[in-house]
Amino acid sequence: MVMSQVLESMITTNQAQRKELQDISTACLDGADCFVLCHETSIGVEPVTAMIQLAKGIAEGENIFDYDQAFINLKEEVKNQPNGPLKNIDILAHTGCSIAYEQRENVDMFVCLTKNGKIARHLSK
Repeated sequence: MVMSQVLESMITTNQAQRKELQDISTACLDGADCFVLCHETSIGVEPVTAMIQLAKGIAEGENIFDYDQAFINLKEEVKNQPNGPLKNIDILAHTGCSIAYEQRENVDMFVCLTKNGKIARHLSK
């Protein structure tokens, strides 16, 4: 899912509307893959402010989401996998996520080096 024209009011003004910021947070919770700012940054009055407003809306959406519960639910889902044994890449991704989850107080960033992006997609899943 891609959101575009998310801060339409910022084309002509220097402040985002509350509804636009709510839409950004909701899109994060709904699983938006990316946001596109075209007119807001190319012909908008305050392109840097538009980016800052977008970042604030995304941060708010991410703060609301309960990542701990989502991981616990996914762990249970993996345990009850009806399709038989897991593939090696799924086991590797699950192990990486388990380490990050257990060490979340000590980990600031999780870096995944990949040639084709496959393990990164599994980790994000």
